[in-house]
Amino acid sequence: MDWRESVTSVSDKVFPGLSHKIDDKLIGNEVMSNLPLQMALYYNTVFAPVWAVALITFLAQNFYLYSELNKLIIIFVVTTIFLVEALRLYLGYEGNLRDKIPELAGFWMLSLLLQLPLQSFLLFNPYFGLYVLEIVVQGVMVSMLCVQLVSGYSALKYTAAKQATYFRIMKLRADVSLADIENRYRMK
Repeated sequence: MDWRESVTSVSDKVFPGLSHKIDDKLIGNEVMSNLPLQMALYYNTVFAPVWAVALITFLAQNFYLYSELNKLIIIFVVTTIFLVEALRLYLGYEGNLRDKIPELAGFWMLSLLLQLPLQSFLLFNPYFGLYVLEIVVQGVMVSMLCVQLVSGYSALKYTAAKQATYFRIMKLRADVSLADIENRYRMK
């Protein structure tokens, strides 16, 4: 009995049923998506059109009041936010529902590095003269973004740990080669 078989047999005795979770039939079907992140993404997807209409309406009403520099900044920031928001929501759904670490990491980095500063800029800039409704709508978007950052980090951390565990256990199995493992985790 080599060391792989002994480790597998000891782990079966200590953790009964673990080897059954790693069968070839079940490994591709078990999804470990994060429910709080998925709920936050869903509510963000539902609320995003309301937020976009409110933002565009209020900016169109007050656009002539802004200086030329503020007009340029607003156009750049709002366009960037809309484009990044669509990509960010897609990556969040794809990464969370299919347990894909690159998409989940892309979602989290776009949220932290682009969306949070730009959304905060729209909310906290005193030169834009926002109305109460616009402040409330923008505040809801920033708060949902903060919830997504926290739950996205935990989802990313959990998914990476779970896939690393599966990789190690599959590597210990004698009937699975490294090429099989690489093919299983290759993006399709």
